[in-house]
Amino acid sequence: MSAEAAAREQRTDELRAAFGELLAAERRLRSRDPQRPGALSYAQVRALARLDDAEQATAGELAKAADLTPASVTAMLDQLEQAGMVERRRGQSDRRQVVVSLTPAGRALLREKRARWRGCWEAATDDLSERELEAAGVVMRRLARLLDGL
Repeated sequence: MSAEAAAREQRTDELRAAFGELLAAERRLRSRDPQRPGALSYAQVRALARLDDAEQATAGELAKAADLTPASVTAMLDQLEQAGMVERRRGQSDRRQVVVSLTPAGRALLREKRARWRGCWEAATDDLSERELEAAGVVMRRLARLLDGL
């Protein structure tokens, strides 16, 4: 094996290890993000971000957006509705559907959580160049497609 091929193999191995560390860190984040009264968990933020973008969605759409099971989303929506963060109502065109939307309190809490996340992301990446950030995005999306294709 040439020195160039060996160096590329080493960089690829380092990338694979870093990707594994990223996936493990995300699992740890999910497990230590308990539901606290008045706070939004990581999974809730992912689901509610869909509502903030679309104004309303069905529970099935939220489950898909947050990569959760419909049963998990139903339980999550029960908690969020009880806390005054979302409201549910029957669909106008299909009364069997339940449509979910953010309340003003839910929208405010989601924006606060997103702002904190944005600050953390900026602090973690502020020393990276635009080119490095763009390359990281390209690599992560390619790895996501790889995992989806396995």
